[in-house]
Amino acid sequence: MTLPQRHQTAGALRGIHHDRFLEFEMRELLKATITLPWALSMVGVQQLANLVSAPADGRVADAAATLDAMTAAASHHVDGWLDQALDLGGAVQRGLADLTAMRPPSVDASGLMRVATDPRWAAVFQATSEFGLGPVARLDALRVASDHREAALQECLNKLHVLRLLTQVYADLGLDTANHDALPVLIDRAASLQPFPRLWAIEAIGREYGDWALAAGDESGPMGVLTDAWLDQLPAWSLTMLHAGLGLSFAASVLAAIEPSSSLDLVRHLVTHFADLCRRSSRRGYAGAALGSLGVVARMLHRDLMPLLARTIPQVEPDLHAYFWHGAGRAMYLDPDFLLPSSNAPVRVITTLKDEAPDEASYRQALAGMSWTMTLVNMPHPEVIALFLSRQKTLASAADVFATGVWSALLVRHDTTPGDARIRSFIEYQPQDADVAALWHSQIASSCRLALDRRYDHLKQTWALQDLFSYRPGVA
Repeated sequence: MTLPQRHQTAGALRGIHHDRFLEFEMRELLKATITLPWALSMVGVQQLANLVSAPADGRVADAAATLDAMTAAASHHVDGWLDQALDLGGAVQRGLADLTAMRPPSVDASGLMRVATDPRWAAVFQATSEFGLGPVARLDALRVASDHREAALQECLNKLHVLRLLTQVYADLGLDTANHDALPVLIDRAASLQPFPRLWAIEAIGREYGDWALAAGDESGPMGVLTDAWLDQLPAWSLTMLHAGLGLSFAASVLAAIEPSSSLDLVRHLVTHFADLCRRSSRRGYAGAALGSLGVVARMLHRDLMPLLARTIPQVEPDLHAYFWHGAGRAMYLDPDFLLPSSNAPVRVITTLKDEAPDEASYRQALAGMSWTMTLVNMPHPEVIALFLSRQKTLASAADVFATGVWSALLVRHDTTPGDARIRSFIEYQPQDADVAALWHSQIASSCRLALDRRYDHLKQTWALQDLFSYRPGVA
């Protein structure tokens, strides 16, 4: 046999061997696939047998531990969107199990918000919130007193709707991290959306534009992101939420470099860097909209950093302190811990504000931020705000903090979507309860009319629309 013939024969033998090896692997995979459901069934039968056999002491805990261990082992073999889907689906199923036992369902707050604020998991969150969390909320609403049930459920569904919008707008606008259109083009695209989602869409554009600027900049960070002369053509109605979104991007970048164990020197440096990024990239009178986003991102995604930031910010950036706590209050209202109807939100949010805020001034900022977000989220359903007033008459009427948050949010909505008919219908809402109606007139309708008729023009003319992102004592 010649040498070429030997090589040909050897190659053929290797091919046969490879084919047989693949055939063997596929056969083993098929057997494993068939065997797995049977094995899992037998484990379930074993745990059931353990539960009914005597003695029963410790059987329930042992069975639960075994099944949890199997779930944990299975989760190690999925990644990407499947891993996120597994976590969220498991959370929904555990919530349903809690409800069948008439217990408050537990919610993985940090996991839910990570998915809700990451456009890569938009499809997972959309499906989970609509087909999982929605039914859980409706079941949970049965635990609420009948006279409050409808408004409490509506509040929960409104929050879920807004969280879905936060991920949905990326697809609606065609935002792409790798390839992006010019900012004016994106703004024009957002202008074609309905008024309610438009505000969240503009914020998403600002955040994505900030991410692009950070990726293209040097170590010192970008400059003039929204102040370049070629952007003078941007419509005025886009600027407040563009700056808020830009701040979200800068905050996420800075907070990713901080740990609870980080040195104070590092935290001071990064807080100063964040403030510098916001100020040198913001237009006159809009920097506060960007600065407040540090509190939003910190409270929403880095809750463990809040005590460290609360101690550090007043030392290095006193002007940032008010915006930070206003942003933290805005994020707290959307905290999944207070999502379900039976959680009695935002009443429980107020208790949390008092516990987390280091002083009275910070608490007032956070309370104004909470009412700010509550107004924006529930503007199409003012009965939700009326429910809060019925539960918190003293708090709502004792000071101007709550009312300031409401009219500030209304002006942000007016500035971004001036033609939205919901603004006037919100102001003119008439609660059925006489006491609540009187409170609505004094704390909501009057202050909002005054803000629309006088305050808005003054803020715009004095380059002070950033004031809508913090509480200013004594401002009517």
